[in-house]
Amino acid sequence: MIKKAFFFFFLLSSTALAQEVRLTAKTEVDTFRLGSWIDVQVEGKFDATVDTIAPVVKDSVGLLEVIKVERNSTEPKWLIRLSTIDSGKVFLPPIEFDYTVKGDTSKHKAYTNSLLLNIAGVTIDPKGEIKDIKQPMSAPWLFEDFLPYLIALIVIAALAGGFYYYWRKKKQKQDLLANIKVIIPPHREALTALRVLEEKKLWQQGLVKQYYSEITEIIRHFFERRWGIIALELTTDEILLQMKHIPDALKVWKEMDSFFIAADLVKFAKYEPSLAEHENEIRSAYEIVRMMVPKAPVETEPQLQEATADVG
Repeated sequence: MIKKAFFFFFLLSSTALAQEVRLTAKTEVDTFRLGSWIDVQVEGKFDATVDTIAPVVKDSVGLLEVIKVERNSTEPKWLIRLSTIDSGKVFLPPIEFDYTVKGDTSKHKAYTNSLLLNIAGVTIDPKGEIKDIKQPMSAPWLFEDFLPYLIALIVIAALAGGFYYYWRKKKQKQDLLANIKVIIPPHREALTALRVLEEKKLWQQGLVKQYYSEITEIIRHFFERRWGIIALELTTDEILLQMKHIPDALKVWKEMDSFFIAADLVKFAKYEPSLAEHENEIRSAYEIVRMMVPKAPVETEPQLQEATADVG
């Protein structure tokens, strides 16, 4: 009781010193499904004397994990996305903000109101009908899916021909043939790796964490070869920060964001996805790779005219 009284006294003292700042926290709904995002909207009201203001949040707030914090570019509003692995009534304590006023370099503090959230768990009916597990859906095969295998056959044939040539001709050709390297484009390599991962059927065997670890490693390796960033050594937020400058990435930004967030929840928050989420993860991976396939160069009109003049 003494600690609670001291805490509320501290809040009242901070409010008295920061009457020029009022922060209101709210959510659109009162009940959230276990495993879903909890979006808390914070709206600030303050006078013109306030110079800067920002939330002071770390990895967690109370029993809730902080996923990301975004501020509206035009208004004093913030989106604080949270997640929790607990069900039932979950208390969100007041969120701390630091701010400064004009003419004063010292930092002041202000707090939002607290919230009581209801986290609904998964309801299982022990008397319900037992149903078969839905079979995984197979993505349709496209030409680019077959192409890696065709390339592999061509490589094998080329190596066999080289060995025959070496056997019939001179031994000094051995070093030349041994140094021949076939460079497979990054997107071909990634599509082949994704197809091999599908054939392993990891999550169907209960190896869910291994499935999400391997699929994110394939996409990270693809980013390294395609865009030259050290994606295997970066966190999800650091990867997305570097990808913001790539036009092709912006075309599939929503898929990339949900793809990495879902994988991080499984690997670090022990989240158990549904069958549909497993299938959506592999579809998102294919979509990310295919949208970043390099476009074939198109000849401009001056180039075509120059080529025609050379022929003439």
